[in-house]
Amino acid sequence: MLVAEPSVREDPGHQSEGPGAEGVEEEPRTTRVLKKRRSSRKTMTILGSIAVAALALSTVWVLSGISEPQVTIVAILPLTGASSYLVEVEDAMSLTIEKLNRWGGINGVRIRLVVEDCASSADVAVEKLLEAEEKYHPLAVVTATRGAAVPMSEIAEENGIVMISVGATAENLTEDKDWVFRYYVAPSGEADNALETLETLNASSLGILHLDDAYGNPVTNQLSEAFEASGGTVESFGFAPNCTEFSEAVASVTDNDAVFVVALRHQLQAIFDELDSSGYAGHVLGGVEASIPEMWDLPGAQGCFVSAPIMYRSSAAVDTEFLAEFEERYGRPLTHQGAIGSDALTLIWGLLSDREVSRENLRNQLSAGFMYSGILGVVTLEEGAHNADIPIYAAVIEGGVLRYL
Repeated sequence: MLVAEPSVREDPGHQSEGPGAEGVEEEPRTTRVLKKRRSSRKTMTILGSIAVAALALSTVWVLSGISEPQVTIVAILPLTGASSYLVEVEDAMSLTIEKLNRWGGINGVRIRLVVEDCASSADVAVEKLLEAEEKYHPLAVVTATRGAAVPMSEIAEENGIVMISVGATAENLTEDKDWVFRYYVAPSGEADNALETLETLNASSLGILHLDDAYGNPVTNQLSEAFEASGGTVESFGFAPNCTEFSEAVASVTDNDAVFVVALRHQLQAIFDELDSSGYAGHVLGGVEASIPEMWDLPGAQGCFVSAPIMYRSSAAVDTEFLAEFEERYGRPLTHQGAIGSDALTLIWGLLSDREVSRENLRNQLSAGFMYSGILGVVTLEEGAHNADIPIYAAVIEGGVLRYL
């Protein structure tokens, strides 16, 4: 396989179109995207693959066959600031665009990815969306910003922009929206997994350390409600996304049988270290952010129960070739955050293969529902729904590895 040179980030508006070499051939991976339609009896049925399998059996498309016009997708990502670790989403999306353009783009038209840095600021993210609409009129906008997702969704709805959020858990993000979709882990999934683990551990009291934001609060509220309904007691301590000191937070919950942590990636190590140094002897649980590979070797994370996408189980990985290519290119393993960005692009590509490439049609294809098998496993969206939930599973970090339960 020919691998393109790594893209160079520019601020603002880095554009990635894939390699420019001639004569590159690569067989498309048979990613499955199954469309759902309503039958005459108003039942949901899967009609079949939308062009991916057929494309794999047909003549291989090469770059020389892609037409000069381009279809633009804009990604508004926090490449700097508190959430700058999400730069991996840009890396995964750039690599995916290269792959999709090697496969022929969308119906022979090259895909251009424009990446805008919102600097982890809601105001900047909104500004970037307005600028992108005026400058590019993109086919779709993909965003991983949490705090900005709701105001961005209002703009997308007003302007008929297909917006796919791959990082926001705000409960009202897609409410009463036609053009806004979420492709992410559901708060209920994290809460359900944690509750199941707590029941297995026979914990009767729970301390929750959580982000006081649109990500941490829904997970905390749902877990608290379910745990209290089962007869347990809950103490919680919220902290800001820019918080870096957790001694007070940890001290407030260490008299409980178990502690559940839902935090940003850069905060987790500090919290685990603080729990460890405090001598806490109870059970430690973490949200999906605690499942990423960089956590597995942390001394304070050993024995931590987490929720994890299936991609970290090597025997279940759907696209091992892409995972290996990403690690070779960027020198680190792909995490679920990057994989969500990659899957979102491949989903768009699959939904529009052999179909009209337009915002309206993309919205219609998404709204019709689908079953998609990607890096993160099988994701299903029912007809008329707007929240595609990534499946996650209970796991534990032990001896520097992640073991699924």
